[in-house]
Amino acid sequence: MWQEENIERRDELVRVMGINLDWRMHECSDGQRKKLKIMVKLLKPFKLAVIDEFAADLDIFSRKRLFDYFTDQCARFGSSVVYATHIFDQADEWASHIAFMQLDKTLSPIHRLKNYAPYQEILARSGAKRAMCPMYVLVHEELERQYLAHAGLFMEGQHCITDINVTDVIMELQRNEKAADAHIVAAEKDAKNWLDGRLVRQFGEEDEKKAREAGQSAMAAIKAVVEEGGRTVDEKVKRLHEMRETGAMDPIGGPQKSHHVLTEALKKLDAK
Repeated sequence: MWQEENIERRDELVRVMGINLDWRMHECSDGQRKKLKIMVKLLKPFKLAVIDEFAADLDIFSRKRLFDYFTDQCARFGSSVVYATHIFDQADEWASHIAFMQLDKTLSPIHRLKNYAPYQEILARSGAKRAMCPMYVLVHEELERQYLAHAGLFMEGQHCITDINVTDVIMELQRNEKAADAHIVAAEKDAKNWLDGRLVRQFGEEDEKKAREAGQSAMAAIKAVVEEGGRTVDEKVKRLHEMRETGAMDPIGGPQKSHHVLTEALKKLDAK
């Protein structure tokens, strides 16, 4: 439906991303799948796009063309793109503003890069101190500033704030974090928060549970007939045949296996 409504936009994304519309998802590499997902997500025109590592699996050429496409969209339609990332190649050429997620999980003020003193100072470095990827250096030094500003990060044997090995501190904090998708797993326990696919899976699990319970109930009914003391063998055989004909044995293995179930039941009866 989206493709039909946005044919020109789809064709532009196909060209930009280097997509073959004859691809089949099960035959695609991770990078090709990511290209297709990006195309689908961007088929509808947007005013604001929020992207979290969306381009991580793309090759450098595809990533550059995607960033150029975003630049064009912003210029043509007044759109904005918020891009959360820890991969900074090409970010210096593309980004116009930056904000930092701080240790207290609040967002820093938004800085315009061309006027942001720390970034401009990094760009001005030369010689041995020259920054090959200024955006990476900017983010790394900002993280160091944030961690060093917290006196509670002192470790045993450290006497001043400059003794802190910032990388060790960050890695230790990350080691103690909960699994990144723990909140998703918790949310899946509540059907109201499930996406369509997860809801289908839940229904499938419920159906399997019901099928198991039905099979157990059918087995119990057969066992009750075989072990019942108030009937003759002929009466029990007749009852077992009636159960098969009425479908009472189907939950155990399906209609196609009900005759096997009946045979096994009759063997149990003979053994008695």
